[in-house]
Amino acid sequence: MPHGCDQTASIEHEFEGEGIEGQNEDNHSEGEGIEGQNDDFSDSEDSDFIIDEDNIVDDPGIDMKEFLLNIDKDVEWLGTHETSQVILEESREKDELEDVDWEVKTYIQEHKCLQSRDVKACTYKFLSQQIVQQIDSNPNIPTRALQEQLQREYQVDISRMKVFRAKSEAHNQVRGDYACQYAILRDYVLELKTRNPDSTVKIEVENEPNPDSATRTFKRIYICLGSLKKGFQAGKRDYLGLDGSFMKGPYPGMILTAVGLDGNSCTYPLAYAVVEAENINSWTWFLSCLGDDIDLHTNSNFTFVSDRQKGLLQAIGTLFPCAEHRFCLRHIHENMKLQWKGKAFKDMLWKCATTTTVQEFNHAMEEFRQLNNECYKWLKAIPAQHWSRSHFTGRAHCDGLLNNLCETINNQLRDARDQPIITCLEFIREYLMLRIVTVQKAIDKAPGPLTPTATSILEKNKTDAAQCKGVFCGNGKYQVTGPWMEQCVVDMIHHTCSCRKWELTGIPCKHSIVAIWDMRKNKQDTGLPETWVHPTYWLKTWKDMYSFKIEPINGRRMWQKYACPTTLLPPKHHVPIGRPKKKRTKSALELEDMTKGSRASRKEKSVTCSACKKVGHNKRSCKGQGASSGAGDGKRGSKRKGVIAGKNLKKG
Repeated sequence: MPHGCDQTASIEHEFEGEGIEGQNEDNHSEGEGIEGQNDDFSDSEDSDFIIDEDNIVDDPGIDMKEFLLNIDKDVEWLGTHETSQVILEESREKDELEDVDWEVKTYIQEHKCLQSRDVKACTYKFLSQQIVQQIDSNPNIPTRALQEQLQREYQVDISRMKVFRAKSEAHNQVRGDYACQYAILRDYVLELKTRNPDSTVKIEVENEPNPDSATRTFKRIYICLGSLKKGFQAGKRDYLGLDGSFMKGPYPGMILTAVGLDGNSCTYPLAYAVVEAENINSWTWFLSCLGDDIDLHTNSNFTFVSDRQKGLLQAIGTLFPCAEHRFCLRHIHENMKLQWKGKAFKDMLWKCATTTTVQEFNHAMEEFRQLNNECYKWLKAIPAQHWSRSHFTGRAHCDGLLNNLCETINNQLRDARDQPIITCLEFIREYLMLRIVTVQKAIDKAPGPLTPTATSILEKNKTDAAQCKGVFCGNGKYQVTGPWMEQCVVDMIHHTCSCRKWELTGIPCKHSIVAIWDMRKNKQDTGLPETWVHPTYWLKTWKDMYSFKIEPINGRRMWQKYACPTTLLPPKHHVPIGRPKKKRTKSALELEDMTKGSRASRKEKSVTCSACKKVGHNKRSCKGQGASSGAGDGKRGSKRKGVIAGKNLKKG
């Protein structure tokens, strides 16, 4: 019954063991303080209750918790008996009315009062118990939708903040408390290493001035699963991208990742860590652990690509001075846009970066100098071996200019960055485990002998090679000429071409394909052009890379207790002012690109066409870009596909 309803009830009071019926008004019960009662129990009204002996209701099926009696506000509800007796107690005279029972005699069921939707018993803790299963199955349900659902279900007014607190409490019950998970972190590590052999897990704690202390403060953790370690070594590509992303929970920190490339030019995460901050000390510790896992030494010829994070340049230069370190071209352009904006500067930067020979690079830089001398000097101050293909070595068999492989992984891990420490690590492990299984399905469908990406690149080079012709010069060398006075020298013995594309990617360029065709024409045993591709692009290598699977682990209740005398405590932190931010703060340049005049532009920002899977337009305004990808499932798509095919046929 809603709160605030006036309910009239008749009550007959009786004292246990006193025999109150039949007594006259001169008899009083000892210690009970009840006066003014008559002998025949005639209808009368007391200051605390109403007595009515004519209308008696004795229905055990009535639950008196559903109703409120018209009794003085100083009388409190205590409970019911099986005979529908109502026990009341007067607050001012508790000692005098301890043994008094009150029985309901008359109940008026019809209510005409205004219903109130404000119930004090509807607390956020009560609501959290009701929605804990729903939060477990759908943790991202909006607070507004949850509020509307609870209001319809319980027919009470619930504020949005109360629903938010209930949702947070339910989240804590599902995923665990932030601070408590640090105490069982060593148990999780023991279970992880038991189920995944050859895995490397290292925990570092803060320096404790008291060695006899029973607690240690968590500082950082590094994880490299054994299956990922073996798969990366089977991929035969010495190339890694390094990046970091912020933790969004109550405890600050950074998630550092090391991501490689497989034979299909897709990301292959190798190792990850949760550290206190992004600085020289943390990057040095992370790279040192990574070098021990993949056998990197001071003189190792390895290739790294990064965004020039804080402390990363110094860490790589100290630990691996012989390694090749590439800078992400996108971040170089972001720094350039601070002073020189415009499409012309961006196009010239990419032209200089995509050149494959030193001569072409010098010509492009000269054009840049003529465009703007100050910008030319700024760009020239960055060594070309860090950002231009013309100065890259061919050790990695990759000509990548961006660090988007790490950005892709960071985007997949965005839901883990505001979770407790163990929940965050488990989210990453489960994502990697499922990803290997997903790629395995694509491998089973690949025809071979190369990966799908390598096959498409090689087929394109074959098409371009049809416009070139080669001349054999002896000693395994060919002179290949093409359109627009293009001429290169191919060395089939050393697998090189003067255009350097074969050396950079490991896939024969169009000039080398012409030489292979000429060798087969002269009855030489050369095999197919696919056999000249570097082994990292072979389908067999791709299968070997993903043959190592990540093993699942048991639940928390089945973990063994780690034998350690100390207990881990969460890292120290201070609560920042204001509501915690969930989205990344965009730079002024990004906001500038998103605006068009005085209004925000949606061009190539959020709209993705469901037909062609490209950004910048939707399905309604699609011009048929997705016709070749089989996007037309319905009548409209089929008609559009036929129109585009007709246009192409007419042009041909």
